[in-house]
Amino acid sequence: MARRKVREMRRKERTLSEQLRETRERIARAKIRLASLNRKYSLVSRQLARTRSRVMQLRAKLSRHRSILAERLRQLYKHPPSDYVAFVMDAPDIEDAAIRTYAFQRIISHDEFLIETTQQAKEELEGQEAKLRYQQSQLASLREAIVEQTIELRDAESEQANLLRRVQTERETYERWLQEWEEESREIAALLRQLQSAQRNRPRPIPPWTGPFIRPVNGHIVSGFGYRVHPIFRRVKFHYGVDISSPSGTPIRAAADGVVVFSGWRRAYGKTVIVDHGNGLATLYAHCSRLLVSEGEVVKQGQVIALVGSTGLSTGPHLHFEVRHYGEPINPLAVR
Repeated sequence: MARRKVREMRRKERTLSEQLRETRERIARAKIRLASLNRKYSLVSRQLARTRSRVMQLRAKLSRHRSILAERLRQLYKHPPSDYVAFVMDAPDIEDAAIRTYAFQRIISHDEFLIETTQQAKEELEGQEAKLRYQQSQLASLREAIVEQTIELRDAESEQANLLRRVQTERETYERWLQEWEEESREIAALLRQLQSAQRNRPRPIPPWTGPFIRPVNGHIVSGFGYRVHPIFRRVKFHYGVDISSPSGTPIRAAADGVVVFSGWRRAYGKTVIVDHGNGLATLYAHCSRLLVSEGEVVKQGQVIALVGSTGLSTGPHLHFEVRHYGEPINPLAVR
């Protein structure tokens, strides 16, 4: 169960970094849109306030003009145009008649101006009221958009918090996984030193290794020897060998002649074979799906000793290949 969880964590961790990046970008975009909407909301609110003020002014102006027009209509009812004609005709002379005619024309012009300005005020008021309704509708739409954007922002922030909690949980799992690898590596180093020390005074069934090694499987090296940084947790981990990508079931061949000193299960390494080649050198083949040799067995270079798999703490079918010198890991690619 623990191994399955670790494998699942390793599969997920490849997407966590991208998910976090996308979520942070969503939050940044949502904040920009929200700020833009709030600025537009403030602008429309100010425009709406000005429009309301103008509508109030126009309504007051129109009310005054209508009152004046009503009074003029009452005056016309009391003094119809025929009275004005009689008023002009009753002038004592032509000069006075001209003055009375001019005065009468001024009254008519004023009435026409009053009617025209009243009509203009009415039309402007109608336009401003339509503008007011549009701005109110625009403001309502902006208010809805702000609410939606705020919800989206909160959802994105919640998603980010959940992702960060997942990262924290998986970081703890990863730390335990690293600790297990390191403990296993120390145990293997101690085992090899003990075996090699015990064999110094014993005759070997075959001569010690003199080189060169052959590659145990064909495939791409997907992870090299040495320090590497985890893509999410930024934890520096030492990789004790090389990982060679190869399909499950691919034959694994002994890199050189030697004696099998271990063939069995290791917690982190899964099904593992260790071959001692003499002169303090040993090779390790991990994550196998099947072991084909036993402890104490003499193997020849190129002999199939196991099959590629994904046992132990592994993310997929591959061979984890190590070379150890008196128990300490060395770069397999540097051994000739």
